[in-house]
Amino acid sequence: MVRVKGQLDAPLVDIGAVREGYWERKEVTLPSLARFHKTKGWFSWFKKERTPKVVLTRLGKDEFDKIDSQFFDLKAKILKDGPRLTQITNKIMQGKEVSDIESRFVVDCSVQLVPYMNAMLTEMIIEPKMSFDEVTDMMATLDDFDSNSLYAIVNAMTSEKARALKFVYEQRTNEMNAFRDMGAGI
Repeated sequence: MVRVKGQLDAPLVDIGAVREGYWERKEVTLPSLARFHKTKGWFSWFKKERTPKVVLTRLGKDEFDKIDSQFFDLKAKILKDGPRLTQITNKIMQGKEVSDIESRFVVDCSVQLVPYMNAMLTEMIIEPKMSFDEVTDMMATLDDFDSNSLYAIVNAMTSEKARALKFVYEQRTNEMNAFRDMGAGI
């Protein structure tokens, strides 16, 4: 590296660490809750709404296991109904018409998942620390856009972990196959 007079000794940007940090901690603003956060005192003259935020963190294996043990019956039911739900989802994605019974089934499955998602949010929200009831109340007061955005971010953070685990699994599988091929060649 070339030195220039007065140059700061700064490390080069590590994009891998930036990406990992981005998915480890995420700040989410919730504009639909701004009406509950009125400014007080002298600043109320400016009438500026403060948009509240929550800080989410990615869950570890222990937290996932804790949530799965709490909702074991629900996960078993959803796994049982999974093939039918996949069939209806594929039908929707192909642009075909779904019956009223099928649409009620999809809505019923999504309603059953709400406590599971709220429990996941309870574990993921690190600032401000909230209980399950507080998270449920917050989700009830959010508008559709904010609640769907929050659920989408939770889904993205959990699927990012799944993608990373899949990548590691594929690497290990390739290494094992290489060792097996070396052993078979001997």
